[in-house]
Amino acid sequence: GKEKSDDSLIGFARFTRGEIYYLLNDMPSFYREMLFCMEPLENIGEWGYLTMANNMLGIMSLNRGNAPFAMDYYQKALRISQTYRLPDLEWIVHMNLGTMFLSVDNFDDALRHYEYSFQYIKAHRNLGNYIQSLTAVCVGFGKAYLKKGDTEHATGFKTRLVEDCLPALEAEEAIPVNCFLAKYYQKIGDKEKRKECRDLVINNFSSRVPIMDIFDDIYDFCEMLLETWDTDLFLDFIPKVEEITSHTTVRNLERRLVSLKIKFYRMQKDDEMAKESAMRFFELYELMEQENNMMITNMIGLRQEFVNLTQANYAAQIQNKDLQKQSQTDPLTGMYNRARLNEYGEVAFERALKNGVGIAIEILDIDFFKEYNDNYGHQKGDEVIKFIAASIKKLQRHGKIFAARYGGDEFVVIYEGYKYEEVFDYAKELKGIIVGSAMEHAYSRTKTKLVTISQGVYWGIPQEGDTVWHYLHEADNQLYKVKAKSRNSVALGRQSRGEEGTYERDNIATLSETEKESQE
Repeated sequence: GKEKSDDSLIGFARFTRGEIYYLLNDMPSFYREMLFCMEPLENIGEWGYLTMANNMLGIMSLNRGNAPFAMDYYQKALRISQTYRLPDLEWIVHMNLGTMFLSVDNFDDALRHYEYSFQYIKAHRNLGNYIQSLTAVCVGFGKAYLKKGDTEHATGFKTRLVEDCLPALEAEEAIPVNCFLAKYYQKIGDKEKRKECRDLVINNFSSRVPIMDIFDDIYDFCEMLLETWDTDLFLDFIPKVEEITSHTTVRNLERRLVSLKIKFYRMQKDDEMAKESAMRFFELYELMEQENNMMITNMIGLRQEFVNLTQANYAAQIQNKDLQKQSQTDPLTGMYNRARLNEYGEVAFERALKNGVGIAIEILDIDFFKEYNDNYGHQKGDEVIKFIAASIKKLQRHGKIFAARYGGDEFVVIYEGYKYEEVFDYAKELKGIIVGSAMEHAYSRTKTKLVTISQGVYWGIPQEGDTVWHYLHEADNQLYKVKAKSRNSVALGRQSRGEEGTYERDNIATLSETEKESQE
């Protein structure tokens, strides 16, 4: 990337190295890579990676004991994901915001953010890590309700974790669940089950776990060991946690563990060791201050770089935008052309697949356009094409409707995120706009002798294996069926999941009111 001055390579490499350092609990290296991946990612507009970079820096800041910095990173991640419509990443940020609010005992805000993530996960069972995601949010809910004193709601999430999540988790993945369950069973007084979960945590804990992701769970677990007077287990377990935590060099995590040791020594009435640990606590506090100063310096420098970058690139961005618009715009109608359609269609289809929402593609053409051109002349024909384009643009006021000139008298419309019935209504609305304008076409073979269109539409909720070109082909088939039956119609094909997992397709053709009357 450096040899070629390629920001995409540099940004991707730095982000990926940062992720690996995170999993290895090497936080200084993680922090360095995440900071330096941002500028190249910003340069190329790679908003997904930028969202995750800010999200992970938020986790780092929270673990360093700086909730305001964490909020700053999380809010930036949230803004990017919302601006560029990345719901598959937005729910992750919400879940981490829930964890942040839980850490400061703001239970209502924590539950609000967890609820957003929970609803997204439930609606997207095709997530690659569905069980792990469901586990994380259920643990968050359970801990929040338990700390709030709402045992009834905590029990509901305990049941879901035990029945739906634990059977599918690896031993190390189950550590946060068993930490929560141990606390839960302690709360309700079930000593046997508490011991069972306690032993699972201790036996499965190892240096391989990404401590930043589960530190709060482990801290609560160690606190519980003290509350239940499992002092021998505490003395045996806490050095293992300290060893991994010290490798991160995140002083706040070390400080929190020292606070537990101070509590332990006081319980044992060991004043000498309590004083020694208190001195270490103070040393770590001073180191935390240095870390925070370093973070402030880095953030200020990073933001200044973004400002400089924005100013330097502003003129170039405008020029590039104008050139790109020219290359993607049909000169006659001012609509997007086929090149832009190809680009947008792939992105829109992938977004619908990820989010599990409907998408429809419509192909339409002008009825008996050749006859119009031959008799009125090509200049008048161009006027009709511009009239159809203007009519389609009126439809776009509804939002999430993309349109392009496909070629000749053909146009393509993409309806993103709409239901089957809504798409059909919009297609009929477009037909009504054109017929209602009453533009004369004396050489049309329709009864109306007006300029009309025929429309073929195909709607579905994309499944794995589907492609945008399949939808386009099906829409073209619907248009062919319209023309085989009668002109000035809308045909809408629908893809739906049958009871046994097969696909069913419905064909609906609707004639204009004028044609109905003439047929009658």
